[in-house]
Amino acid sequence: AQSTSVTDQDDLGALLGLADLAERDFTAQRQNVRIIDPAVAIERASMEKLPEELKKLPIPTRPPWTKTMTAEEVDRQEKLSFLEWRRGLAKVEEGYDVAMTPFEKNLEFWRQLWRVVEKSDVVVQVVDSRNPLLYRCEALE
Repeated sequence: AQSTSVTDQDDLGALLGLADLAERDFTAQRQNVRIIDPAVAIERASMEKLPEELKKLPIPTRPPWTKTMTAEEVDRQEKLSFLEWRRGLAKVEEGYDVAMTPFEKNLEFWRQLWRVVEKSDVVVQVVDSRNPLLYRCEALE
């Protein structure tokens, strides 16, 4: 069986994933459609300086859990916490006209990170040396 990446999503995949997280059905609304030309978005992002609040975007944190909780309870708490975090990102996207990558929108990506960090004694961050403070994630420290 061929593997597929959990981070490779198209717009429809992201929409369906968000609806699944919220455990809701949805109806498409034509008036809310916005098409973004990637070339324009990249050019605009490289020309503008990022506001300070965008440089310090929070990462989702794993909600508290205990060993007595069932897998379903942990799963539900993680989904609810992640959904709230995604709603905050949506406000940032609308307010600053930016787009987040599929990594930020994928619960499985964050679950893997949470578990690796929980089990690790040391976490090493690799940052771009041209601007290390921009790429450094203080939340992981």
